[in-house]
This record gives sequence, structure tokens and C-alpha cells, in this order.
Amino acid sequence: MPTPTEFHLFTSLRYDPILLTSSENSQSWLNYVSPSPFYMLIYHRDRMLEAAQHFDFHAVAAKLQDGEALHKSLLQEVSKYVEKGGKDEPLKLRILFDKSASMTVELSPLPPVPLITLYPPSFSPPNASPTPPHPANADFTPSPLTGGALTLGATESLPGQSTASNPTSPPEWVFRLDTAPTPTTPFTILKTTCRDFYDESRARALPTNPLGNSYTEVLLYNEVSELTEGTMTTIYVFRGGRWVTPPVGVPAGEFTSSTLKSTESGNGNKDADEGELRIPFAGRWGHSLRSSKVGAGGQRGTSRRWALKMGFCMEEPTGIDTVKVGEGVWVSNGVRGFGFGRVVE
Repeated sequence: MPTPTEFHLFTSLRYDPILLTSSENSQSWLNYVSPSPFYMLIYHRDRMLEAAQHFDFHAVAAKLQDGEALHKSLLQEVSKYVEKGGKDEPLKLRILFDKSASMTVELSPLPPVPLITLYPPSFSPPNASPTPPHPANADFTPSPLTGGALTLGATESLPGQSTASNPTSPPEWVFRLDTAPTPTTPFTILKTTCRDFYDESRARALPTNPLGNSYTEVLLYNEVSELTEGTMTTIYVFRGGRWVTPPVGVPAGEFTSSTLKSTESGNGNKDADEGELRIPFAGRWGHSLRSSKVGAGGQRGTSRRWALKMGFCMEEPTGIDTVKVGEGVWVSNGVRGFGFGRVVE
């Protein structure tokens, strides 16, 4: 295992002015300040805090207790970026902490996306048609993103979404199953800069896509042939009439069976967000009661946590023998939101 001086804790999140118009992104369980231009900042803080606790980055854990201060610090980083000539536009913020709690933020521009990509109204079931419409284009009723309207009219659109006069279809991803397992370790479960295994997976199994590598992904699996995640995304597959995502589990030996089955957080407060207990905060990463057994072994994705809370999917182990060429797969991450694509050979 690398020493604490050989890796940083990090998370990557989206800054986007369009999020200031999102009622969902303003929910108190997603952001410390309302409205906020940061995509699910509380979930990112929770994920970093859990990693800090596990790896004994005590100074980082202490610093992350103040979520509003984190929000303010990130806004200051964006302001500095703009003052130096950058645009106030969608940005990827890569936030890194060393063991002394020194924070570095790397900023880079992102393509704009409609709000429906960041907060989809549902996961649509697969369409058996040879050329199915993208699920994100499906009709939906109702959604808080539409202001409560039951449907969008022919001339209406979500903020940032294309209109009927300028239609665009969301880019489709291409997925391929990895050709070798990725063993589960704390570094596959918790987000750090120790990520060589992702690079190795993409080097051996990355598919091709005319849209480029940004819309290609490798489906990882563990040593018992269960799907875990993508190299840069959470994955959702359709099984038994519902969408499921691999259980993430916990670092081996960190939590007991009785702790994980508790419904109270470390400070005694109940939380309606179902799933695993994290101490001292109720950071929920799955909505099934977990045992002391380590789960499939993937990252605890922020957008994954939101999808579970919304009831779009549930945790379920998925064997790689069930993965079929041509099947539809949803993916998501904390920078790009949600996307859909199909498995290739």
C-alpha cells in the first residue's frame, strides 16, 4: 500500500452557472448554500471525509467539518480563475488534499450540458429498437426542473436544453467489459490519486467511439466476477425489470455488521437517506442494509448516491456473465452528470 506521502485524497466536481437555476441542486442535502453553482457539493465533502477518516488524514477530516467554508474556498478559486482571464463557464474542479490538509484546486473548462443531463427525471428502461431514442429525450411527468409542469410544450425547454428548432441528441457512450479483474482494495473503494488500475483497464480494453474517448468506458469487475464500476463512472444496468448498480461495500474490517445495520448517524440523528452508516456523518452510499462483507468494490459515487436516494435504481451484485453485447447502460459521475450508451464486443 502506498504511504500517505505518496498519494492525495481528491474529488472532482462540476462548477456550472446553470446549476444556480436548479431547484434540485439547491436542496439542503446537496449543498451548503442555496442556490449553488457546485454539483452535489455535500456528497463530495462526505466522500472526501470518509476517505480522510479511513486513511488517517486527521487534519483533512478536521478541515472538512466546515462545509460552508469549503463552499467559500471553492468560490474563491473560481473567482481567481476568472480574474486571470478564464471564463465564468462550466468548469471541472479537481480538489486535492495532502495529509497536512493543504488543498489544491485544478480548474479546467467543460462543455455545457442541459440540466436534464445533471438531474435526469428517471432512468428509462431499455428499448429493443435497433436505433432507440436516447433515454434522456423521453417524455416525463412531472419534474421539479420544469417548475411543476406536467409536460414541456413544443416551444419550451429546460434551461440549457436544445429547443425543437435546434434539436440535438445527447451523445451516446460505448462500453466494453474489461478483459481482466481489478482486485478490490481501499483504493478502489475510496477516492485517492492512486489510480493506476484505471489506466491499466483503459489501456487493455477501451472501445472506440466516433465521438472520442470522452464517451468510451470500460466496465470493471472484481476477482469474483462481479461488476464494480467504470474507470471514471458509476454504472447502472437493467436487471429483473429494474435498474441496479453494484454495491460499493466498505473498506475491509472498518465497520461491523451491527454498525452498518444501525439507522442512526454517529451524532444520534436519524436520516431519511437510506443505506450504510458513516461516522460521524450519515454519508449514504447504498440503500440496502449491508453486512460485514465487503461489497463489490467500486467507488462511492456522488451521482450514484443521488440516483439511489431518488429511487432510480437499487444496489444489487451483478455477474459479468449477464452482460450482453447491445444492452443499454446508464453511467454517471460528479463532473459530467448522467449518460447512456451500449455495450460492444
